[in-house]
Amino acid sequence: MPRTTYKKIITSDELTSQINPKNLKLMERFLREKDTRSSDGTIKGYESDLTIFFTWVLQNCDNKFFVDIKKIEFAEFFSYTVKDLQWNSARFARMRSCLSSLSNFIERFFDDEYPNFHNIILKAIESIPKTPSREKTILSEEQIGSLLKYLIDNKMNQEACWLALAISSGARFSELLRFTTDIIDVNNTAFDDLFIETLKKIKSKGRTKTGKLLTKYIIKNMFIPYYECWLEERKEIMDKNNKEHTSIFIKQDGSPAEAHNIRTWVTHFEKILGVPFYPHALRHYQTTLLSKMGIPDQLIKSLVGWESILMVETYTDLEAKDKKWVELENLKKHLDK
Repeated sequence: MPRTTYKKIITSDELTSQINPKNLKLMERFLREKDTRSSDGTIKGYESDLTIFFTWVLQNCDNKFFVDIKKIEFAEFFSYTVKDLQWNSARFARMRSCLSSLSNFIERFFDDEYPNFHNIILKAIESIPKTPSREKTILSEEQIGSLLKYLIDNKMNQEACWLALAISSGARFSELLRFTTDIIDVNNTAFDDLFIETLKKIKSKGRTKTGKLLTKYIIKNMFIPYYECWLEERKEIMDKNNKEHTSIFIKQDGSPAEAHNIRTWVTHFEKILGVPFYPHALRHYQTTLLSKMGIPDQLIKSLVGWESILMVETYTDLEAKDKKWVELENLKKHLDK
């Protein structure tokens, strides 16, 4: 029961080979320059977006060179992305940003060849209102509790450990595989002994090649029971297969687990719960739980590693009336007089 997202493929190797060679050369140079300071994921995204755009130009604008494309033609392309490709606001904004970056690249490095060229993307193409692309799943404490119980009852200790780590750390899907046994010391705690603090920082999402390194915090009592239970079974598997490494999550042969292994667990979780289930919902779950318990937004921001406190509101699936407000104690005292 995966969340549904409309997706239409308009590119192919055959069409890419027909793209204006000047556009392909420009794209290659742009990506090479960006590659010096951007993450591999960012570069892959740029390449995908530009291939889509230049394929559309091939089919609708006589395969024009980028600097010769007119404002109205850019507008027609973005209209196409909304009407035909059914892009949401985030996808629209990503392409808009990509073409603007390419335009800036031309202004900076090819101003002698194209002195009359100017970046018109942001002025000519207005952003569109934010719209959700998929149905959002809000997981309750009861659902998570029942799922953990099911996993333990069925001796799925590794899956239970992964789920416990996800909800107690709020880490992204890609980050969860970067937690290792050598950076988790259950006695290395912070914030009144409520959180385990990792001994080393782990790589998180970032705009550079190395990403952003973050110290992660794990809600101690939500994680330790499942972690210790899994470590015993993990050791047996590792010893049996003569393996030795620090990855927490492993395959049946004892080698480190990979993302596709975890996704099979996620698919199983979805079948158990009977609702669309995706790892990012667990980040929302942790933030919502902390907020519900009255943890200040500033502290939640520090625990998760966000740069802006506004992210707390974005990730909290909670109405104001459902939160614990310490500030209401003064009102209670006043009314009790």
